[in-house]
Amino acid sequence: MIARVLAAAGLLLPLLLAACSVSGTTRALAYYRKARTYHRDGNFDRAIAYYDTTLTLFARPLATEIFTDRGEAYYGKGMMARAIADFDSALMIFPDAPRARADRGASYLRLKQPNRAVIDLTSALRLEPKLTWARYRRAHAWVAMDSLSRAIADLDTVLMAWKDREDIKVERAQLRARVRH
Repeated sequence: MIARVLAAAGLLLPLLLAACSVSGTTRALAYYRKARTYHRDGNFDRAIAYYDTTLTLFARPLATEIFTDRGEAYYGKGMMARAIADFDSALMIFPDAPRARADRGASYLRLKQPNRAVIDLTSALRLEPKLTWARYRRAHAWVAMDSLSRAIADLDTVLMAWKDREDIKVERAQLRARVRH
């Protein structure tokens, strides 16, 4: 029963069961579900507060996904240092977490650190090649580094998955025009 609840809540780390009591797990999952709802609704302050509570309810915070989710909420608030710290925590627990790595790359891009962004986004894409949004962000990092041919190649791949995105088609056409001139 608890394993099904964990799966339904999106928690991928069954080790959480070993980290706390059953009642603590149930309470933590309730807080986690609320945090995810607030996060999806754009109420980042409440989401962060609920993620914090979730983490304190676990005896040992082994939840890569919770750190990643809270980092995304900080990202949504524009608090890049805190976002990166949470992505770093997630990656200390599980170094091959593609979403945490891609989110950290997106944070570096927002901080105008395209070199660091490309490193993390490329690593995330090696781990999970179908992370289209990570490839799209990497294209923006390539543009910031004035590597337009790489950006165009990434946008070509992005458009294979997101065929109806006219805005990306326009973006790619503008880059191609810059390369020609």
